[in-house]
Amino acid sequence: MTNSERKILREFVGGRLGIMYDRLKDNTRYIEVCEQQKISDEVADELLHKLEKEERITVRRHYEGEVIKTGIEIDEAYLQGLKDSVRILALLGVFGAEVEL
Repeated sequence: MTNSERKILREFVGGRLGIMYDRLKDNTRYIEVCEQQKISDEVADELLHKLEKEERITVRRHYEGEVIKTGIEIDEAYLQGLKDSVRILALLGVFGAEVEL
């Protein structure tokens, strides 16, 4: 996949994020996890403040890197799912079928 194709697909995926967040706002499990994260974030901040400044920075950079890495992995999984879906539809002959409007 070329960089321009990847950019177009990433823009498409980015446009889908609004839909995802709309669906998640009513997901009770997601809301519970967000609330738990707020609480654990406060506890983690208290623990981090017991460390020296350089140690805090190191720990935060590590977890920020993990979040970035996970985001990239999720983007790739989504793109692969999109490609797989198109392949399945092509295999089923959907693209060659006439569409009634």
